[in-house]
Amino acid sequence: MRKLFGKIKVVLFISLLFVLITLASLSFSHFGAAVQDQRFSDIDNTFWAKDEVMQLADEGIIAGYPDFQFRPSAVITRGQAANLLASALQLPDTPYEPIFTDVSQESSFLRGAMATYQEKIFAGKPDGAFGVSDPLTREQMASAIVSAFNLKNTGTASGFTDENEIGISHKQSVNVLKQYGITTGKEDGSFDPKSPVTRATFAVFLHRTMIQSGALKERAAVKLTEPETIGPFEAVPHSEQFIELPLGEECKVFLRSDQQLQLIEKRTQAHGHATDQMYTYSVNGQDSVTMTVVKRQLPNSDYFLFTELRNPETTPIRIDLVQTEDEIKSNALEPFSKFSAKKEVKKLVGEDVTTFPVGLLETVTDDKISQELIGKSYRSRELEINYAQGSSRTREFLAEEDVYSSIVMGGTRVSVFALQSHGDDVTDQWLLSSGTKLFSTDEQRDNWMHEFALHSKKRNQWYTAKGAYSKMAETVEPIAASGRAYGRNLLMMKEDRAMELYQQTQERFYEDLLHNAFVNLQLFKGEEQYWETEVTSTYLKDLYGFTAPFIDTRFNEQIALFLNKAGDAFEHPDASEGLRNYADLLVAQQEKGNISGLKPGAYYIPDYFPVKQKVVTHTSMNHQLGGMNILLLAYQEFGDTVYLETASAIEKAIALEEKSWIRDDGDIWYKRTPDGEFAGRDYTHLTLEDLIDSYENWLAVDEAKTPVFKRMIESKAGYLDKNKKGYTTKIKEGLKRIDMSNLLPNGIEHTDAL
Repeated sequence: MRKLFGKIKVVLFISLLFVLITLASLSFSHFGAAVQDQRFSDIDNTFWAKDEVMQLADEGIIAGYPDFQFRPSAVITRGQAANLLASALQLPDTPYEPIFTDVSQESSFLRGAMATYQEKIFAGKPDGAFGVSDPLTREQMASAIVSAFNLKNTGTASGFTDENEIGISHKQSVNVLKQYGITTGKEDGSFDPKSPVTRATFAVFLHRTMIQSGALKERAAVKLTEPETIGPFEAVPHSEQFIELPLGEECKVFLRSDQQLQLIEKRTQAHGHATDQMYTYSVNGQDSVTMTVVKRQLPNSDYFLFTELRNPETTPIRIDLVQTEDEIKSNALEPFSKFSAKKEVKKLVGEDVTTFPVGLLETVTDDKISQELIGKSYRSRELEINYAQGSSRTREFLAEEDVYSSIVMGGTRVSVFALQSHGDDVTDQWLLSSGTKLFSTDEQRDNWMHEFALHSKKRNQWYTAKGAYSKMAETVEPIAASGRAYGRNLLMMKEDRAMELYQQTQERFYEDLLHNAFVNLQLFKGEEQYWETEVTSTYLKDLYGFTAPFIDTRFNEQIALFLNKAGDAFEHPDASEGLRNYADLLVAQQEKGNISGLKPGAYYIPDYFPVKQKVVTHTSMNHQLGGMNILLLAYQEFGDTVYLETASAIEKAIALEEKSWIRDDGDIWYKRTPDGEFAGRDYTHLTLEDLIDSYENWLAVDEAKTPVFKRMIESKAGYLDKNKKGYTTKIKEGLKRIDMSNLLPNGIEHTDAL
C-alpha cells in the first residue's frame, strides 16, 4: 500500500511540474507581450506593421487622423514625411521664409518643410515648390532617411535587379539602406524606386532606422485589447478631408469626406425655445450641392443634431459626420427593433415604409451616465408644382438606412454617421443628445419604444431642422409614381402625444420633443400670421378648384390648443397668443362673407380658407366643434364677448340642424356641403372627443347650450358601442369628467383617435 501511495505522489509531482513548466513557457511567449489599448481603428493585432506603428505613436513621433485611423495603405506625401522626420529628430522650429510657393505661414506643413530644408534633409523642386502634396517615392524616402540620420556608406556593395531605374541622386542612399538592413527590397529582388510609399511602409523604414541609429530602443511586441463596436464599423482606407465643427465641448465633431468642402454660411438663430447653430458647406465648389449641420441647443442643455446632404447633381457623394469622445467606460445601444412594428396600410394614405429610429445609446463615464437617441438616415427627392398663386411641395421617399456605427478603443469612442447621396436627392439624419438620462428608468424607455412600435405611423421618426416629415395621403400633389409622398404635416409636427406623456411623467425625452416642436412650428409659420398648409389636396382641388397655400382650420385650432397647453407646462406667458390669433381669424370670417349662414346669428365657418383664391368650402362637424371650442377658450381667457358671440352662432347652427347631422345608424355625417347637403362617413373617435370638449366648455360658460351636445354624445357613443369600435383614452377620461362613463363604447382602448 505504501508503495502504491509513493507511486501516486511521484505521478502527481511530475504532473504539477509539467503544468508549471507549461505556464512558465506561456508567460515568456504569449503572456510576455505587453498589453495595451488599440489606438487606431485600422491597426489591430493582425496588422503586419502593428508593433512599429504603435511604438512610433506611443513616442509621439507619428499620429493618426482625427477619426483615430492610421490609414496604413494611404500614400504618404512629401509634406507629411517632412513633418514626421522633424518630429522624430526633434528638430527646432525654423522661422518662416517665403522659400516655397506651396508653403505659407498657415500651412500645416510649415514646420516640417522649413526644418527639414534647413537640415538639408529635403530640397525644394525646380519649380520653386516643396511638393507638400506630392507622393513620396521609395527612392526619395531613402535619401531623406539617410540624410536625416546621417547614415554612412559602409562600402559594402549592394544591388537590386532594377538598379538602373534608381535616380542617380538617390542610388547611394538606397544602397546605404540595404547595407544597414533597413531594406532588403521586394521579393523579386527589386527596389521599385519610383513607386509611392504608404504610411505603413514609411513607419517601418523610420522605425528600423531609429533602432539602428540608437534613436529608439527596441521593445517587445505588444498585444492590443479587442475594441467594442456597434453596427458595421468600417475603416476608410483612403485619405480624407476633415473639417472640425465648433459645436461645443461635449465631444469633437468632424465632417469627413474625399470631396472638397468649403464653408459658405455660418449662422446662429435664436428661437423662443432653442438656439440653432448652422454650418453649410459647398461640395466640390458647387453651391447647389451642400452639406448642412444644425445643432439645436435646448434650454435644458440637451441638443438635436440635424445633418442634411443636398445633391441635385447626378454624381454620388458620401460625407460622414464623425464624433470622438474620451473617458468612455462603457456604452450600449438599446434598439427600437426589439419591438416589432405594427404594419398597416390605411385607406387614402397607403403604406408608410418608414419604420423607427435606430435606438437609445447609453454611455457611462467616470462622472455621469448620458443618453443619445439616434435616428436613421432618410433619402428622398424633392417634388414641387408651381401655381400662379403659390406652390405645393412634397418629397418622394427613396430609402431609409441605419447609418450609425461606433468603435470604443480603451476610453476613446469614435462614432460615424455615414450620409450617402446617390445623386438627385436629399439625405437627412438626426440625433438627440443629453448629458444625462433621457429616460429616468429602463421601464420608461421601453414603454416609449413599445408604444412607438404599436403606433409608429402616428409618431415622428424622420426629423429635420425644418420639421418632421411623415406619410401624406395619396390625394396630394405633387406625388411620384411610387405613391411615396412625404411632407411636413402640421398635425404631426405639434407632438400632441409627447405633451400628454410629459404632463404624466415629466420625462426629459418628451420635454426635448416639445421644445423641438415649438421651434419647428415657428419655422413653418415664418412671417405669416397663421399656419398655411404647403401641400395641395387634390380632393379639395377637384371640389373647389383651389391649391396650396391654404388655411386648414383644424390644423390651426389644434396648434393653438397645443401651444396653449405649452403655456401651462412650460410657463411661457405668450403661449396663449396663438389662441387669441386663431380666435380672431374665426371671428373675421363673418365680415369677409366666408360663412355658411342658416339665419341671422346662426352660421358655420368653412373648414378651409384659400389664401389667394375666394371660395366657400364645406363644413365638417369636427372642424366646427374645434373652432367653437377655441372661441370658448379665448372668451374664458381674454373676456372678449365677440368670441362668445361667434361661438354661439356656431352652436345655434348645429342645434338648428341637429337631426340632419345624425345619420340613421346614430353616427355623425362627416360634412355639410355649401349647398346644404350632408355626406361622408365621420372619423371614428375624433368627433366624439370634440363633442365632449364642447359639452365641457359650454358647461363652464352657459349650461343652457349643453343639451344638443349631450344628445350628440349619446348618439355617437351609441353608434360606436353597437359596432364595437372602442374608444380612446381621451374619450374615457372625458366621459368620466362629465359623469357619462355609462356611455363608454364597447371595444378596445386606443391611444390615438381613429
